[in-house]
Amino acid sequence: MRLITSPWPPSAFYDANGHPTGIAVDMVTALKDQMGLSTPIEILPWARGYKIAEAKPNILLFTAGRTQERLDLGFEFIGPAIMWTHGLLVKNGSDLTIESLEDARQKGITAVGVRGSWQVKLLKKAGIQTVETSDQGTGARMLLADRVDVWITSSLQASAVLKEIGVPTSEAKTVFTVRKSPSYLMISNGTDPQLLNKWRTAYEELKQSGTLHGIAKDWSDRLGVPLTYRPEDGFSAVGSGEDGTG
Repeated sequence: MRLITSPWPPSAFYDANGHPTGIAVDMVTALKDQMGLSTPIEILPWARGYKIAEAKPNILLFTAGRTQERLDLGFEFIGPAIMWTHGLLVKNGSDLTIESLEDARQKGITAVGVRGSWQVKLLKKAGIQTVETSDQGTGARMLLADRVDVWITSSLQASAVLKEIGVPTSEAKTVFTVRKSPSYLMISNGTDPQLLNKWRTAYEELKQSGTLHGIAKDWSDRLGVPLTYRPEDGFSAVGSGEDGTG
């Protein structure tokens, strides 16, 4: 299985030494260790990774939303891995209010999101002017530089991205919640059934161990955001809206 992820902090990103790290990266690494695999994890732009997974079998792309479109394309899913609460964020101090996507469209706002993501597709379908970037950090910088009105992301992700670029997490705030959605390890259509079953079995076994709870504690300490792991949700932030509490 070829292992591909995209720059999506804190799920997956490069550390200071240029090595893949992140909550989902640690989950997949734990699965690799359990199966005795040494396959490298590649970090590619989301649109490129998705194109590869759409065209070839034996590709594990993570993390990804379990949408009807992807089910129709034959993708298989393992998880959930991380629970996200996605929203439209504004720069701190902005007096912009948004009641719905239609309200955002009528107000003529400009949004920024990651190229090829379902978030961008959702905003475009709603008729919202959207700027596409290759990574979340660029989106955050554009928001803070007043080049766009809103940034579509999750509060957990925003906290990690802002910390990564050296900006206080208070510099951006959610004004409208778009969707709460779990993300998964997504396997491409045509993948060898035995290989798929091997990964499914490894995941079920991993859930029974304490490894995933240990990953949650580690990233809680690293991010300064309390995280938990629940099999029905995957990893989620406690009390920050990621677990549906806000």
